[in-house]
Amino acid sequence: MQLRLRNDSDMWHPMHVHGHTSRIGDTATGARKDTVAVLSRQTVVVELDADNPDQLMVHCHNTYHLEAGMATVLSYVRWRWPDRRCSE
Repeated sequence: MQLRLRNDSDMWHPMHVHGHTSRIGDTATGARKDTVAVLSRQTVVVELDADNPDQLMVHCHNTYHLEAGMATVLSYVRWRWPDRRCSE
């Protein structure tokens, strides 16, 4: 799963996704982190393993930004391909 974190402000924001670590850059060798710095006027795409289905908080790790409402909820469920075997 990819999350695109866009920062339209003049400040940088350390963004954190609860319940996950993420990779930036090469998804095979990129470093895993639980917080990513999104610089001013930049966009960062992070790659998450969608292996912890729940309702998870995504927020800025600057407490005053979090308290001002810089947070959202990431929700997803575990999904399985339907069984397509033919019955005989």
